[in-house]
Amino acid sequence: MYTLIYALCFYSSSLLIAIPFLRFFKYTDARFLSLLTISAISFALGFAFPFKISFYAVFAATIAVSLYTISSRDVRIESSEAIFALFFAFFIFLRFLNPYIQDAEKFMDSAFMNAVLKSSTFPPNDPFFAGGKLDFYYYFGHVISACITLMSLSPPEIGYNIAISAIPAYTAIIIYGIMREKGLKVAASGVTLSIFSGNAYSFIDFFRRILAGKAIDGGYYWNATRVISHTINEFPYFSFIHADLHAHVVAIPIFTLIISLILKASKDESIRTIHTLILALALSLFAVFATNSWDYPLAATACILAAVSLKRKGLIFAVVLSIPFVILLYSTMNTPAAKIELVGERTNAVEFLMYALTPLLLAYIFTGNRYTLYLLPISIPLYFISPVLALTIPLAISSAYGIYKKDVTSAIVLTGLLAFILPEFVAVESRMNTVFKFYIIAWLSLTIAPALKLDFNGFKRYVVVLLLVVSLVYPMAATPVRYSIREYTLDGMAFMKSLDGDYEAVKWLQGRDGVIIEEGCTQGALCGYKYGGRVAAFTGNPAVIAWTNHEYVWRRNYSAVAERAKDVRNFYSSSSCSEMLKIVKKYNISYIFFGYEERRIFLTDPKKIEDCFVKVFESRGTYIFATKNLS
Repeated sequence: MYTLIYALCFYSSSLLIAIPFLRFFKYTDARFLSLLTISAISFALGFAFPFKISFYAVFAATIAVSLYTISSRDVRIESSEAIFALFFAFFIFLRFLNPYIQDAEKFMDSAFMNAVLKSSTFPPNDPFFAGGKLDFYYYFGHVISACITLMSLSPPEIGYNIAISAIPAYTAIIIYGIMREKGLKVAASGVTLSIFSGNAYSFIDFFRRILAGKAIDGGYYWNATRVISHTINEFPYFSFIHADLHAHVVAIPIFTLIISLILKASKDESIRTIHTLILALALSLFAVFATNSWDYPLAATACILAAVSLKRKGLIFAVVLSIPFVILLYSTMNTPAAKIELVGERTNAVEFLMYALTPLLLAYIFTGNRYTLYLLPISIPLYFISPVLALTIPLAISSAYGIYKKDVTSAIVLTGLLAFILPEFVAVESRMNTVFKFYIIAWLSLTIAPALKLDFNGFKRYVVVLLLVVSLVYPMAATPVRYSIREYTLDGMAFMKSLDGDYEAVKWLQGRDGVIIEEGCTQGALCGYKYGGRVAAFTGNPAVIAWTNHEYVWRRNYSAVAERAKDVRNFYSSSSCSEMLKIVKKYNISYIFFGYEERRIFLTDPKKIEDCFVKVFESRGTYIFATKNLS
């Protein structure tokens, strides 16, 4: 139970840092913009100073300004804070039930966040490839997560769960802020349809399973995001309960903030407001690139289309202002996997609608016009080029007309439609990942913008009710499946307590630096999704090699990855001190980890390692050896 104190600590500090921003931004935007600003400044300083020092300096200065602001003028917490508190409490409760940082890509995200926390200067060390840097991946999302961890004063395995609970809370309050002027009914419906909903496949699959007498199990929870062949099709609610602290998840509130700022530009006229808005928008554009680079072109497109619609050059200036910082960050990166290529594969129409029916129908009904109907016949021949093109072009053309008529929501809708269309023809890295990243942007754009025009009169009232019913089936059915465990803690490492003394050993290593050797996934492509690399994941200390399949994808250097995997296998299989010492020197290893995974994989006796190196830790069959005499 005590771990909930850290969640309360973050909640309080996150509320406090927002206070200086209330002078320039509406409450619902200031809530997240404050965290984004602190993270960005800490990130910039992190290239010259240790990250923790950078963060605490910025955080302390912000708190000082907040306290001065509180003492010098009246500061009020708005009622919209209840939305943040409600969503944060809900997702904290879920993580309190099942806090495990295990399965899928949680080890990777934990490793990257811990590498940021331990960074002396950026780029951080690659925790899965000793001697390498985390310059092949856009890790600003993990910087934000690290800031949340430090604000909560928690160990990283708890901070991870606080961060993944805060992301949907920030998203919800921004969306609520976008829609609250339209009334509580519209705001509640908009938040539900955009981030608390499932797709059409999950609705159909639920009743198909009920009628067939099949269980609503993990397959139901998972399959809703694999409806388009050979791709990943997540939607926000799945991403939030799946709880990978991945780039695309942290980018969700950033892109939502960009939508909010664009819409704000259509209302405010004062020079001071426009100037602060441009700066906030430029920061958000840079942040979305640094977090999940796939989203930047679409976010910039939304700004440009909105600028055309509103005739606001300031929005284009925000894009221009972000470009030098994007180029500067890109110059520090090494991304051999990020190649743009044409694709020949097309999405099946039925599969596409199983994912996109809800947002697409919402957009057609509430943002379409008579021109949309007139354009439907021309979409028929487009089907033979791409079914997705046929299903989206009528609304895309009428949205372009809406932009001409100064309807800024049309700019956001058109951006969402482009996010559906582009993966039919181009891919970055792979079609699978492009569909994955672009479709989340499409989902957000095509639910948030149309929700602003929700109409509860006439037949449209029944459309809204139908969409809400379809959408809510997945949260109601999948959430209990995902969170069937009852741990009652936020400790993401709790599952390790039954795996020899690994838990205690990793906690011991968290306060120490140095390269480690562990079984990090040297036995096949899918071992990276299991228990390999757990030491690097929870300490941030670089392993000789971990998650070999990912490292190969990132670095495109098979020989280097294979050589390290071979050396790790040879180390744990060898009985020769000289052979083991040779590997230790080759990678400048400080600590040798021998625990549950090493014993399971190599079936070896730790005594032979103890004969060659100094044992510095032992607990329940897990050992840590130092390569030097630490006395």
